[in-house]
Amino acid sequence: MLTRYHKAENGKLEKKALIYTAAEHSIDMRDLDPDAVRIVRKLRENGHEAYIVGGAVRDLLLAKRPKDYDIVTDAPPPRIKKIFYRSRIIGRRFRLVHVYAGQKIYEVSTFRSIGQGTIGNEYGTIDEDALRRDFSINALYYDPVANHIVDYVQGMRDIKAKRIVPVISLKTIFSEDPVRMIRAIKYSVSTGFSIAWLTRLAIRRTAPLLRTASVSRLGEEAIKIISSAKALSICLELHAYGLLGAILPAMADFLDRSGPARQALCDDIQAMDDYVNRSGDKTLGALLTFLLRQPVLAAVQVPAADTAEAYRNALQQARAFLDPITLPRIEVEAAVRANFIAPEPKPKLHKPRKRRRRHKPHDDATGAIPPAALDT
Repeated sequence: MLTRYHKAENGKLEKKALIYTAAEHSIDMRDLDPDAVRIVRKLRENGHEAYIVGGAVRDLLLAKRPKDYDIVTDAPPPRIKKIFYRSRIIGRRFRLVHVYAGQKIYEVSTFRSIGQGTIGNEYGTIDEDALRRDFSINALYYDPVANHIVDYVQGMRDIKAKRIVPVISLKTIFSEDPVRMIRAIKYSVSTGFSIAWLTRLAIRRTAPLLRTASVSRLGEEAIKIISSAKALSICLELHAYGLLGAILPAMADFLDRSGPARQALCDDIQAMDDYVNRSGDKTLGALLTFLLRQPVLAAVQVPAADTAEAYRNALQQARAFLDPITLPRIEVEAAVRANFIAPEPKPKLHKPRKRRRRHKPHDDATGAIPPAALDT
C-alpha cells in the first residue's frame, strides 16, 4: 500500500490518501469499459489528472458490472470539450461535459471545491472533491492506467466492513441535500451493507426535509428505484424510515393498509423486479405496467357511462398514484392500456310502448253516436 502526502501550510508533510495497488484491490481490468478507459487515458495524454469515480468503482470492487461510468478530472469543461470532438457542455450552475462514444454517454466533471460547502460549484482539487462525496463507498478514485485506487476517506475499509458511512458531517449531510437519505437506503439494500446507528437516527430525524426536495430530483430517484431489480425491498425500507411518502405518497398509503390490497401491490412490485432480473428490460413503460396495475384495476370498478369514461378514470387514477412525480405521458398511457379492462356494456332497458286507444265518436252528454257521424 502506498501513501499520498500533501504539504501543509506549516511546510510539513501530511498524509492525505492511501493508494491501493493492483495486488491490493480486486478489480479485474477485463471488466472495465474500454471507452471509459480511453477517455481517462486521453485526458492524461493531454496533461490532466483523470479518474473513474463513484458507483462504478464500488461496483467493480463488488464484482458487479457497472451500469454507468463517471469520470473526474482537473480539466475545466471548455478544455474537456476541446479534447473530445464528440462532446457537449451541459448544466448551468453545475457545468459538466457529456462525452459520446457510439451510442453511449460518459459524464466527465471537474473536481469541485468545498469552499462553498458540499453543494457549491467552485472548481477545486481531488482531495476537496473527495470530501464532497456523500458516502465513503462512493468516494474512491480509480486510475485505470496505473491500475491504482486512491482513497481519501477510508472507503476501502468501509467496503470490506460492509457498511455505509457518510463522508460529510451528520449535522449537514441530509439538511444540505435531503435526497442523500434516499441514496443511503438504496445503497444499503443494493449492496447488503449496514447503515451505522447514528446515520439511521439522523435519517429518521430529518426525514420530513425530503418533502422540500425538487420534484424532478425525486422523479430521477424513483426511476432508478423502479429499474433497480430491488424495488420492493427499497420501497419497504424507505417506508420504514418515513421517506416513501415524500416520493410516492399513494404507494405509502397502500403499504399502510393490511390485507389483500397491500399484498397485491407488493406482489406486483416483486413481479416487476423478477421481470428486470429475467429480461434485463428497463423500459419505463414496461415497468410501469407492473407498478400501476392495482390503481388501474381499482379504477375500472368505478361505475362509468361508457368505455371512454372508464379509461379516463383509469388514467386519472394512475396519475394520482404517481403524484407528485411527473413521468412521460406516453409511458404512463402505455402502462394504463396494458392493464385496462373495458367494463361490460350496460344493457339498455326499453320501456314498453303505450298503445293509444282509438275512441269511437260519441255524444259527450248521452254517449250516443251523433247523427252527423252516421251521415255518410
